[in-house]
Amino acid sequence: PVRPSPRRPPLGPNSQGAMTADGSPSDVGGPLTEEDCEKLLDAVDACSAEQDMEAAGFDPLTVGFANKVCGAVKNGQRLVIKRYTDLVFLRLTPESVGAVDVLAGQSGAGPRVFHSSVRGLVMERLPGETLGEPNMHNGDFELLDLVAVALADFHRLPVPEVCQGEPMLWRTIDKMMEVVRKNPELVPEGMPGLDTIDAAIGEARAALERHCPKVVLGHGDFKPSNVIRDGGRVTLIDFELGGPNYRGFDLMKVFRTALPACEDCLRRFLRTYARQAGEDGAASEEALEGLADETRRFEPLTWLEAALFFLTLPLFKAAGSQRWRDLAVDRWNKFEETKHLLAKRPAENGCRREPGP
Repeated sequence: PVRPSPRRPPLGPNSQGAMTADGSPSDVGGPLTEEDCEKLLDAVDACSAEQDMEAAGFDPLTVGFANKVCGAVKNGQRLVIKRYTDLVFLRLTPESVGAVDVLAGQSGAGPRVFHSSVRGLVMERLPGETLGEPNMHNGDFELLDLVAVALADFHRLPVPEVCQGEPMLWRTIDKMMEVVRKNPELVPEGMPGLDTIDAAIGEARAALERHCPKVVLGHGDFKPSNVIRDGGRVTLIDFELGGPNYRGFDLMKVFRTALPACEDCLRRFLRTYARQAGEDGAASEEALEGLADETRRFEPLTWLEAALFFLTLPLFKAAGSQRWRDLAVDRWNKFEETKHLLAKRPAENGCRREPGP
């Protein structure tokens, strides 16, 4: 039997300084106030480089493509401050930003959120280290079990009302393609024209839907660096792209690697995930093979989504335009190389969509 990862208890409606169940600040005095959090976001916003953050007393953390992220201590509380840039709204609507982070914090699946707005997040800073691709492929079955249990538990949470709708994969692809259609000059040499890209997206979606993949509350960017390990505990982070999505997208993205892949690690992870998720017949080889096929089917879609993201990035980060164009071409080529995985014939037992959480 798999022992679940120890977690902090879920937040009650008035836990100290955290968000309440409806997303509003707790009315019980805590370590931070709304004013404190807004001032922190202002201070991060004023920093244009890591040196500026350090000079302002912040600890620069991994800077993603869409946000400014740093650590700080305020009123004795270790914090992560994430200041969104305009790029975050390339894939998300303002009302949905931060909703899954708040839910994950309330449930114990992620860091506690003290403040969430369209400007950014202020949340607790967790101890431990982030994982990397080697952690998923080096045979550490104890760690794989912990991550699989944490992901399965997250996938069983309800989708926040503001995030309801079609799977996030297609929502984000549609929003990015809208940008590209308005700016066709973004398509670099080495990629096909817009009509071909549109046709490929439609074919991929149709091929996937023939399999009726399961939709859950998905993470949306479930790479190893969005998992923190602290001894015998793992916690997921960075739920910005969370919402209703295919579970296979998360399962594939965390195992996708340029390193030599470990098939035994994937199978161990999927077996533990299926058991924790309460899948029918989870212990059977047939069920395991079915879940492995479902997972592999999403590899081309992880590349497609990434190709379109890098395709749009020069509009938001012009300084790295050539790099983004090269990455867009690389991801598109990987999509082309793997899209045959979508063409595998669906199971003969019919297609029945299971309702998401």
